[in-house]
Amino acid sequence: MKIAVCVKYVPVVARMRFDYERKTIIREGVPSEVNPFDVLALVRAVQMKRGQHDEVVAVCMGPPNAKEGLVQCLALGADRAVLLTDRALAGSDTLATARALSLVLQREQPELIICGRNSADAETGQVGPELAELLGIPHISQVRKLDLRVETNTIVAERVTDEGYQVMECPLPALVCVTEGIAPETFPNRQQVEEAKTKPIQELTAAQLSSDASLFGAAGSPTWVESIRLVEPNRLGMVITQDDPQAAAQQVAGLLRERLAALAPGEAGATHVSSLPRRYPNQRERSIWVVAETTGQGLRQVTLEMLGKARQLTAFTRSEVVAVLLGSATPSLTGELAAGGADRVLVLDHRALGPVMSRAVAQTLASAVQAARPYAVLFAATPDGRDLASRISARLGLGLTGDAIDLEINDQGQLVQLKPALGGNVVAPILSKTLPNMVTLRPGLLTPADSERGAKAAVETIPALPFRGADVRMLEEHHQEDLGAIALAQAQVVLGVGKGIGGPENLPQVQALAQSLGATLCATRDVVHLGWLPHQVQVGISGRSIAPRVYLAVGIRGAFNHTVGVQKAGVIIAINTNARHPIFKTADYGIVGDWQKYLPPLVAALKVVLGNP
Repeated sequence: MKIAVCVKYVPVVARMRFDYERKTIIREGVPSEVNPFDVLALVRAVQMKRGQHDEVVAVCMGPPNAKEGLVQCLALGADRAVLLTDRALAGSDTLATARALSLVLQREQPELIICGRNSADAETGQVGPELAELLGIPHISQVRKLDLRVETNTIVAERVTDEGYQVMECPLPALVCVTEGIAPETFPNRQQVEEAKTKPIQELTAAQLSSDASLFGAAGSPTWVESIRLVEPNRLGMVITQDDPQAAAQQVAGLLRERLAALAPGEAGATHVSSLPRRYPNQRERSIWVVAETTGQGLRQVTLEMLGKARQLTAFTRSEVVAVLLGSATPSLTGELAAGGADRVLVLDHRALGPVMSRAVAQTLASAVQAARPYAVLFAATPDGRDLASRISARLGLGLTGDAIDLEINDQGQLVQLKPALGGNVVAPILSKTLPNMVTLRPGLLTPADSERGAKAAVETIPALPFRGADVRMLEEHHQEDLGAIALAQAQVVLGVGKGIGGPENLPQVQALAQSLGATLCATRDVVHLGWLPHQVQVGISGRSIAPRVYLAVGIRGAFNHTVGVQKAGVIIAINTNARHPIFKTADYGIVGDWQKYLPPLVAALKVVLGNP
């Protein structure tokens, strides 16, 4: 069996520096590395080799120095490597990248393609599913466990969801995007690197793939970055060194009260837009579609957030808002969508077609989008939302912006999609050459509109199209209780846990304090890797973003890959024993000391300020 692993050579984001006066990124002296998720993909591919005829090929699109990353892949066990490098590829967005890689992989004809969940510099997670759609094969994302069934020529994978996990099966050829847990983090030694330098690295140019230069680079990209906006640090960075925990708690509580009063509502975790813009229920031209997601308890909060943003945008488009409901419609669901801002509800009952991220569902929804040609289609930046949006964008050749944090309409009537990058230090305003505009939006960062009681929405059905071809099949779906992932999206107070709490034996005490404060618990990547808390509550570059009024970081060092996930918090408070840890620069108020001494009185003081005595 041949396994191809797509790898990206990325800058070490933690080493990036920024000139806030000149609004520039300082790239000199910044080293690069193989994207960490892609390393996990490579290690799992090598583990899956069963005999001397099996082969692992590392495939990379990048500059000439990406060879250094491919040498690392060869040192970790890849048999050979392919580097697609050409100036004609410069400026490629995710769809142009997927298109170029698809042409390479068509030459290779692997039975299995493995990608990392997302890249550390862009964080979209779009290239994998777009690549699968262009190749006409099924895919499974968010994979933490992957097994090959030789007798049936299929793979079985565990796919992580917000509620738990799914067990899925699909025939080969197929593509999977892997996340933490798929394989151990492995680094080659010096001897392995030296031996790897003798293995072949084939170089390809764009012209060797196609004579049509318009397929590649900026010309082949349906999206482009208008400019970049550097995000200047705006935290107070006040460090409190009181020896008396009670005195420290009272000081922080007083400062918090003043800080919350001074912040604008949107900066302090406001939960609703106070007024709902005028509706335009019969204006289908330039309509805005919102793909609604549900849980066992009803609509996801992110659906209401997207509806609120869509209603704001219709002040410019003067058009209807359409909710696309995936699954079965009930009067309570359609009523909640109408009250949240939808003028019309389109119901796509996907249960007979397959899982939300399947090829069959993507085909049906893509057909509906192509026929209606709305101004924009908004998806949630969730596992299902990212996968479905990516497949539709590749199928229709549309630009897609992933993990956006906000939307604007400029003077030319273009939708400006604001996307963070490079650890959140940069916000890139992205525009699309194609319509409809396609975007996935991070949960927890937008504001729902006040519910409009008595609002009505017309309900229509999107007929399922017959699908013939290989696709994914769900074998099992597991909902785990009390994961806290859904609550995090709308929590007003969050307590974050780092390795500094000492060990899992201390979690019950922290959880009890969080509960008494009315706070939802989240964790850093290290805590999740150690198995103390589930992946669903991981916050940061490889987890989720949150926007509570107050974020309380306990025993967290404060590396960028965590703090990027809390940049939208109203106020950040930190407790850590080491005054030199970076968390104190990214917090408003920090207490230097042992959390077991300082956290209980701080929680008691904060209850009064937050109105939860």
